[in-house]
Amino acid sequence: MAQERRALWRAWYQTPAWAAIKAHRKAKEPYCRKCAAVGLQTPVDIIDHVEPHRGRRELFFRFENTQSLCKQCHDSTKQQSEVLGYSTEIGPDGLPIDPRHPFNCS
Repeated sequence: MAQERRALWRAWYQTPAWAAIKAHRKAKEPYCRKCAAVGLQTPVDIIDHVEPHRGRRELFFRFENTQSLCKQCHDSTKQQSEVLGYSTEIGPDGLPIDPRHPFNCS
């Protein structure tokens, strides 16, 4: 049953609506958002969902819930933060930037 639901939302990536969202996001934000935050201009590879949609159509197709990422940021820091529940990114001061990081919760 879970695989059937996953197959359903995976098909959403092939819709004209998703193609329009991707094109609009790439035009509006041509560089990786995470790289840009540290002063780099890395071209976008992936249009990512800021909040994981988990099969919720309203989140999947909400333009405001998308961001431009390079493959490295998407496959490393973004995926890791979804699994852990917090980002492990380190700020210029050498400390974790995410307030949900265990270091910041003490």
